[in-house]
Amino acid sequence: MYARARQFVAELSGHPVPERDRAPSPRPPRERRPDEPLLHALLAGKRAAAAERGVTLRLADSRPPARPAVASRDLVTVLGNLIDNAVDAAAAHPAAKPFAEVGMWAEPGATVLSVADNGPGVPTALRTAVFREGWSTKKAPPHRGRGVGLALVDGVARRYGGSVRLTERPGGGAVFTVRLPRNPPVAAGATP
Repeated sequence: MYARARQFVAELSGHPVPERDRAPSPRPPRERRPDEPLLHALLAGKRAAAAERGVTLRLADSRPPARPAVASRDLVTVLGNLIDNAVDAAAAHPAAKPFAEVGMWAEPGATVLSVADNGPGVPTALRTAVFREGWSTKKAPPHRGRGVGLALVDGVARRYGGSVRLTERPGGGAVFTVRLPRNPPVAAGATP
């Protein structure tokens, strides 16, 4: 699984994986980009934090497509916030084996990121509200507010001409799906 995770992150970030760590793939190596450690660190850190809370963070059985034309910091914003929420939901729900799952695949004209969990899910009536800044199911600590993460995810998707959707996971839980165009309009301040 470690080789698959490294390959997933490498393909997401546009960096080659050393041959010794590469899972079998018909794809040629990609040119190196300076931001690979950021995405590797994100998934490694999120996996460790999830494990501390008794949640398994796993990669979906999907082949990552070419990296979307999105700034690395924006990919980290999207995946980081969605993974945090999925881990929170799975940890708070009494499932036998709480998990969060990250996937990425190609669709015509878009790269799709998906983060699912087996937590309690989000009632249909609240599926639009969760993207409003300041809206949260969590109690805010005295030193800062809540309800920022999903608003950021929605903002990043829109800035690139994409979208974010929230659905119910078969078997219970939530699925957040972010579609990012392969050739997005130029986003203000975005540098892939």
